[in-house]
Amino acid sequence: MIESELDPPVAEMTVLTYANQAISEDYQNNNYNVNRGHLFPCRHAADVVTAESTFTLTNAVPQKKSFNELSWSRMEDETKNIMSTCKNNNNEVLAHVLTGAIPGDSKLKEKVNIPSYMWMAFCCYNSMEKKWVSQAYWAENIEEDSKNKTIDKKSLQEIQEFLGKAWVKNVQLFKKDCT
Repeated sequence: MIESELDPPVAEMTVLTYANQAISEDYQNNNYNVNRGHLFPCRHAADVVTAESTFTLTNAVPQKKSFNELSWSRMEDETKNIMSTCKNNNNEVLAHVLTGAIPGDSKLKEKVNIPSYMWMAFCCYNSMEKKWVSQAYWAENIEEDSKNKTIDKKSLQEIQEFLGKAWVKNVQLFKKDCT
C-alpha cells in the first residue's frame, strides 16, 4: 500500500490520567458500592440545558448506591417542592442552595474521596407567605436497608453547628435574611 499525502495519519490513542481529578473509570467495578451522586441535582434545574449540565464529574461525589437512590433522593424531591413556592417578581423560582460533602476515610482507586456525610441547605423568599424560608439536611453516606428511611429537616443554625464540629469552625452558610 502506498501512502499519499491525502491519507490521514494514523492517530495513536492516548489515555490521560489525572492525579487529582476523578474520571469515569474511577467509579467502575468499585468495591465500595458507590455511584456518582449529584451535588446539584438535575431535578432542581430550571431547564433541560441546565439539567444536562449536571451530569459532570465535577458535580459528583461517590455516594452509597442505596443512600443516593433512597433517602437522599427523597430529600432532593422534598426540597424542590418547598423551593417551588419561592418565586421572584417574574414568577420564577429563586432559591440559594448550598450542598457539600464531608471527606471520609476511604478512596476510590486510591484518589477519589468517599464522603462520610452529605449535606444540603437552602434559603429563599416565599412570596405566598411573604417571608424567608430555609431548611437544612445532612446524613451519613452509608448503605440503607429501609426504603422508608428519611432525612430529618434541620435548621440553618443546626447545620452550621454540625459543620463546625465535623469539619470547619465558624460556619455561616448564608448572609442577611436567611436564618
